[in-house]
Amino acid sequence: MDTKGISKLDLKRRNRRQILLAIRNAGMLARVDIAAQLSLTRAAVTIITNQMIAQGILEDMNTPAPALDMPRKKGRRKTMIRINPNYKFVLGAVVDEDFVSVGLSNLADDVLGKSKMAITAETAQKEIISFIVKSCRDMIRKASLKPDQVLGLGIGIVQDRWENLGVEITEKGAVLFDSVQEQVSRELGMPVFCGNAVGLYAVANTDFTDQRHRCQLLLYSGSGYQTAVVRDGELVGGIATDSASVDRIILTAGGRKTPGYPDGSVHAEISASALEEQAREALGRDVTIEEMCSAYIKEDPEAVRITNEALDKLAVLIYNLCACHRASRVVFHSYLITKPAMKRLQQLVSDICGERQEIKLERSKVEGDKSFLAGSQLAMARLFYDLGGMSPSADANAE
Repeated sequence: MDTKGISKLDLKRRNRRQILLAIRNAGMLARVDIAAQLSLTRAAVTIITNQMIAQGILEDMNTPAPALDMPRKKGRRKTMIRINPNYKFVLGAVVDEDFVSVGLSNLADDVLGKSKMAITAETAQKEIISFIVKSCRDMIRKASLKPDQVLGLGIGIVQDRWENLGVEITEKGAVLFDSVQEQVSRELGMPVFCGNAVGLYAVANTDFTDQRHRCQLLLYSGSGYQTAVVRDGELVGGIATDSASVDRIILTAGGRKTPGYPDGSVHAEISASALEEQAREALGRDVTIEEMCSAYIKEDPEAVRITNEALDKLAVLIYNLCACHRASRVVFHSYLITKPAMKRLQQLVSDICGERQEIKLERSKVEGDKSFLAGSQLAMARLFYDLGGMSPSADANAE
């Protein structure tokens, strides 16, 4: 291991971070397995984990003794270690297109409190921030937590609400959340980090313990399509990446037209507004996506035709995105799709893949009033895992 130019504190944090991530990805892990995975000595792992157990960061899980009829192996039984879910608590918030979700959870995403507020494109920055701050204070008070028990707050903001909250985009395309972070941090008196909510949704939906799906893709459907990819537990492109470029991908050459997008683009062909327009053309009246879903379940001919045509195109899009990113799991977030349509879509994707590849389709587990867990993931990453469970101001010899 090359440690040249790394301070003692940096090295300590890096080793601790690697150990925490290894345990997170396994759910529970023995010291000997940690050492093997990270190429650290067993003595070093023992010293570090014992220290973190003493601090309450890790828990030593005494594995049950084998049953009497089980063959006994020679040597000492492995003692499994896991992250203590209640070592610290974390606040999360998400500003989506139509709502703000705020909540409090522990390190295992167990929800201790949550609140939600409806918003529109006209909702002022002051109102949104005021709701987030008040909700956080109320939840900390109701949970009877001391300030040092809460790591901080992570906020995810979808691109359509960046302008509402004063998020800046530089001439070079860099996304700056500084003004939001500083304002909320000043009012709450704790660290605050912000990022693109779509990327954070992807992280919140990642099954770190499932090694079969090392690359996972999230498909978000709001006013348009957006995507984010998590590979080997890391968000590809970072938390400030533009996730809406997929909307401009062409599905049908010379296809349907929508101002501001290429003809036959994803936005023009299968976005919610495009499907509503197609239903309007077919039926001669306004139809919402919710009504389309209900009509599809009732097997209304026009609803079935429009939906199935969209599913055919969506299956091609999913396959192409997964082929580009080598993803094998796709999560649908904020996507109105019926169970029969989802079943059909899975079959369409499987038919395209054949025996060469398996792509698993799932629904998001952090929608609605649990959306805030996406923000919680950001706070945990910055204030727990990246710091190796140490405080930001820690001394190398103090912890």
